[in-house]
Amino acid sequence: MKIKLAILFGGASLEREISLKSAVEVIKYINKENYIIKPIDVPQKNNILWIKELLEFSPDIVLNLLHGGSGENGSTAGLLNCLNIPFAGSGVLAGAICMNKNMCKSVLKDNGVPVCDDVFIKKGDKIIDYEEKIKELGFPVIVKPNNGGGSIGISVAENLEETKSAVTEIIQNYNDDVIIEKFISGQEVTCVVLQREKGLEVFPILDVSSKGKFYDYNAKYIDNTAKISFSTLPKFIRDMIKDIAAKVFKIFECGGICYVDFIVREEQVYFIEANTNPGFTSHSTITRTLKELNISMSDFLDEIIRAKI
Repeated sequence: MKIKLAILFGGASLEREISLKSAVEVIKYINKENYIIKPIDVPQKNNILWIKELLEFSPDIVLNLLHGGSGENGSTAGLLNCLNIPFAGSGVLAGAICMNKNMCKSVLKDNGVPVCDDVFIKKGDKIIDYEEKIKELGFPVIVKPNNGGGSIGISVAENLEETKSAVTEIIQNYNDDVIIEKFISGQEVTCVVLQREKGLEVFPILDVSSKGKFYDYNAKYIDNTAKISFSTLPKFIRDMIKDIAAKVFKIFECGGICYVDFIVREEQVYFIEANTNPGFTSHSTITRTLKELNISMSDFLDEIIRAKI
């Protein structure tokens, strides 16, 4: 008997285009013999017609491919809970905390996970009040929207004036709080954590090398210039990264799939972020990870979906 699967995509966040591409890729590879598929485009403008469409379809399970905003911050998971509709992936808690970089780092720091030093600025605060703390970080720094994803709005600042300009731009353009981190030059790595019936599996660590100063939006989704390959870091560091990634997954009670990013400098590993709703575009980390591991996308999607049925 086929499973009735609703696929949510689109949404109103700045990552809408990524979500659309994820849906195209998933629908292309998903095993059509196993599912009755209902793609649902969540609109950019607020309306509830898509919810009516979802309820009329009455799915056995939902695959949430919304990226950023209310699609990824736990809001959609909360709605599906209220509607008593099962869904693949992480729930409200994991989505809400992982999307909020400041909250996420605070929780992990309290649990002994190494994170980069930072300065957090609320969008209503005056930047001048934080100048000394920013200087104490030392330059360069990396400036990020606190609730952003897909590396959108992130920049590297070489001095105080560039930092202030980047903060102002985020507040004005993205209406978000800002997190300023000490920029650490090192090897960027990522790893996929998958919840299986037998327990958590952390896939092999992957090194990420891009032409820019960091793995930015363009390298992730546009020009495909970033090189992603099995890590050449020493085994004890790779084992350390795997242990931390699994710990992050457990702390936030993630579900299904999550990938965790780190920066490694010499023998020190620093957590960057955890992504509970990773992109499935042809350029996405998860897609390239599966290719490196010679794992079928169809089988992978089957496992994520069936784990919640």
